Amino acid sequence: MIKNYLIKFYTPEGNSLIKNIKAASLPDARRKVLTEGYMPSFAIPNIFLDLLRPIGNAGMNDRELSIFFTEFYQLTKSTGSVGKALSYMNKESRKPFISGNNKLSYPLKWLYYNHKRSKSKYRLKLIKDCISLLDRGETLKEIFILNNFEEIVLSLFDLAASTGDYPQIFLKISEYFDIKNIYKKSIAGALAYPAFLFFLLFIAFSVFLYYIIPTFALFFSQFSHIPASTKYILGLFNYLKNIFIYCIFFVAFIFIAFGLDLFRIKTKTVSFILSIPQVRNIVNYGYLNWIFYQFSLMISSGVTVNAVFNYFRKNTSKTYFKNKFELVYADLMNGITLHDSIVNANFLSDDVVESIGYAEIGGFLPETVLRLSQEFKEKSSRYMGLFTKGLFFLAIASVVFFLFLMFFSLFLPLIQGMVGLPANY
Repeated sequence: MIKNYLIKFYTPEGNSLIKNIKAASLPDARRKVLTEGYMPSFAIPNIFLDLLRPIGNAGMNDRELSIFFTEFYQLTKSTGSVGKALSYMNKESRKPFISGNNKLSYPLKWLYYNHKRSKSKYRLKLIKDCISLLDRGETLKEIFILNNFEEIVLSLFDLAASTGDYPQIFLKISEYFDIKNIYKKSIAGALAYPAFLFFLLFIAFSVFLYYIIPTFALFFSQFSHIPASTKYILGLFNYLKNIFIYCIFFVAFIFIAFGLDLFRIKTKTVSFILSIPQVRNIVNYGYLNWIFYQFSLMISSGVTVNAVFNYFRKNTSKTYFKNKFELVYADLMNGITLHDSIVNANFLSDDVVESIGYAEIGGFLPETVLRLSQEFKEKSSRYMGLFTKGLFFLAIASVVFFLFLMFFSLFLPLIQGMVGLPANY
């Protein structure tokens, strides 16, 4: 993912300048400044620009891009011209106007018009950019570079320029964004239920901490002797109540830092998680499903294997895979076969490596890689199911332990006190 970074550097004359650089990571941003002949002194993420201005894929999400390129494919194929297709797509919703019959409904129509316009503003901007820049002699690839599209899309535009078959490339790009959207939703959907369950536990714990525990404390304060376990539990919850708000702020900061990858927290965390074998299987299979789909798409579009792994090593955000792709690419550039390069990198199982070796020899690499992508998807779904069941069991076990703790430390002494029985534990 491309992000913004503020780089302070020195010119050969000794002047100090600050420039915003778009790059995949902080080291990449530094390297870009070095290649321009300047010496960077410090670099920080430009968080505000990332939050205020979407910079990836013209600001459109994967679903919007899938629909956009599907329409682009259909219109280009039917009209036989990219320019005509863009002119047909360059239309806005008609503005509502006041008349005698719709004076009462005019405010609702105006709100609906503004809503539709806000939803499609990035799409319309991209279409207008394409029309105006094509008239100036720019190529589609150059236009999409200006709108910060992914390299895989740009490589497909290179293929379209060489073959002239733009409609088919638009269809491939549409399928790419559609599958990417499904891939993201599958991960979010698998984790949605455990996340919701833990959220409910958080709400229940907050209510218990701020409303129920004070009631118990007030009741037990009337007795001169209460069980030691009850004293400890009331003291523990009173301490938790005092620091609870600070815990919330700390957790919120961690989530923000993780989401924005401040101080490389996300990268370090993922590297640590990938060192756990059970979790590594879940993450690896899910990621390899997506990687192998991209592999099959690029290979079937005429991109060389070397160019594919060059793309992977530059664009992957996972340190573990980035290092593996670096090894594979280095071996490929030295003339080693794909099979032997993957063996040396040692990140795929033996049966997968053998399948790739046979496909490389037989010339059916795109079909094999696509089949392997589906197998990784099935394995990822299976492991993700086990993972979510484990989280569910952990949540239920936490609730049961909490109830037992409350029963023996608070409810049981309360009952004994109400009926006049001694409580000496």
